[in-house]
Amino acid sequence: MPRRVLGGDPMKNLFLSAALATTMLAGANAAHAVDMKLSLWIPPMHPLVAGLTEWGKDVEAASGGEIAVKLFPAEQLGKAGDHYDMARDGIVDMAMVAPGYSAGRFPIWSIIELPFTFKNSTDGAKALHEWYAAYADREMPDVKVCLVTMHHPGTLHTTKTEVRTPDQLNGLRIRPAGPVTSAFVTAQGGATVQAALPEIRELAERGVVDGVTWPPDIFVIRAESALKYHMGEPFYITAQAQVINKDFYAGLSDSQKAVIDAHCTPEWSAKVNQGWADGEMAALERLRGLEGHTVYSLSEDEFAKWKDAAAPLVDQVLKTAGDRYGIDATQVQAELFERLDANDARY
Repeated sequence: MPRRVLGGDPMKNLFLSAALATTMLAGANAAHAVDMKLSLWIPPMHPLVAGLTEWGKDVEAASGGEIAVKLFPAEQLGKAGDHYDMARDGIVDMAMVAPGYSAGRFPIWSIIELPFTFKNSTDGAKALHEWYAAYADREMPDVKVCLVTMHHPGTLHTTKTEVRTPDQLNGLRIRPAGPVTSAFVTAQGGATVQAALPEIRELAERGVVDGVTWPPDIFVIRAESALKYHMGEPFYITAQAQVINKDFYAGLSDSQKAVIDAHCTPEWSAKVNQGWADGEMAALERLRGLEGHTVYSLSEDEFAKWKDAAAPLVDQVLKTAGDRYGIDATQVQAELFERLDANDARY
């Protein structure tokens, strides 16, 4: 007699088969329930891509495979300046946003770009995350701010001479890092030249620009043949917010939200940033030992002149933030200093 696996009732067998199939399908889906598209505008070989890749792997492991983070570097999904709107509008689930690319749009964030504020980018990223968490819902209400990242504090690299005092910027043509450094250069009588990263080396070699504000790793833009003089002080930083679409987050299960929340922390901001920071510090040491290059330090009197020259810019940036949101921006900056001090990251 044939063996009867499910019993003798055909209708009951049908329901049991359907239930078994549903259970198997649910189990398969649970292993990979959500794809999370993370859009980046940096190239694939950038060290931050490696840091975010490890972050994504940890998210997937912590979720039991339910959340799979997929990275799309090099502007595959959209231009750098569009990334906030891409995350807001759900074009991507998560995006790397450079607030400095949208001059005037994020004035609280601009406070971090004021000269001589940060001394490193790992503890600095942690401090920035802790500070900005209190203001993210006010300034970036359309998205969930998950991580913050930044390059090692950048400085001034020039072609022909050291620039020891800000008045020596007068008449120089500088490729600035963003609107805040651009405003500083202009206030000292310098001219700013806007140029894409691949153009910097050629412009410096041809004498179209006399210098750039850039992190220590000028090797990544292959400009070491022209940029010979490097201020040793941490002049400025630019930073990025890694933000999540709110509808994507709302659609996650409670357990999945808990995983994301556990990976959107100041500690993770520092961890993701570590490889980038290590590379920049290695580049700085390479510059120090490179024949024909000078990494110079400012005297106390020289540094005081830079701080004095930055004072009007500080006042303007704080006024802009205060007027926009009706806040005491001086107190907001003081809170940033408190977090930097607590993390040993203030210059």
